[in-house]
Amino acid sequence: MIIIEKEVLDYEKNNIKYYINIPKLCYEENNDKNFFKNEMIESINQFISEDIFIFIDMIEDDYNISKNEYTYINSLTEFQVAYVSKNIISLSVEFSQLRGLSDISYTKAYNYDFNLRKELSLKDFFKNNVDFIELLKRYILIQINNFFDEIYRYDENFIYNFMEDDIVLEEDNIFYFTHEFLIFPFSSCEIHENIVNLLEFKIPFNKIYPYLSEYAMKNIVKRMVL
Repeated sequence: MIIIEKEVLDYEKNNIKYYINIPKLCYEENNDKNFFKNEMIESINQFISEDIFIFIDMIEDDYNISKNEYTYINSLTEFQVAYVSKNIISLSVEFSQLRGLSDISYTKAYNYDFNLRKELSLKDFFKNNVDFIELLKRYILIQINNFFDEIYRYDENFIYNFMEDDIVLEEDNIFYFTHEFLIFPFSSCEIHENIVNLLEFKIPFNKIYPYLSEYAMKNIVKRMVL
């Protein structure tokens, strides 16, 4: 059984405060002899560490360029384990930097099947004849418009008209999943320049159930949520 432990880096450098939560994959049993799984775990841990230290370097480079504009920066990462079974994991890491009242965030996701020895992609979740990009964009569009209806309902000066073509979604898009949802995170300002917070759109599996692959039905979607 794969488990995810946590390592924390908590320190200050110059005027930057770091609180970095790093997920570490390992086996519940220390005597596991599966070479390929051990190799994959080491690789995934390395990928995550590289992404985190790229984030730290980016913060420091940005600070050195614009340190006269900011007095203090809080930089942090948080992760959540969305799905874990004996051979499949899905986890996300949120990277955030807070400067005064400004919060700039983005998400990385790590989805793997250890039996198949591969990183999972969106196409693994859908039947071969399904245009899943257009399918998912329709559901995301509904949620985006509902979001703007809610936050700008009293602002008559804000006008928007999102169309499916305005949503950038590709086969290699960042996503993660639970038993019940496909989840798509969008970074600060990615949806709209006025939206600086990270947004996530959840697509229930029960809404797209007829389009799901046998692999998804057998290994991930344990039950329909009606």
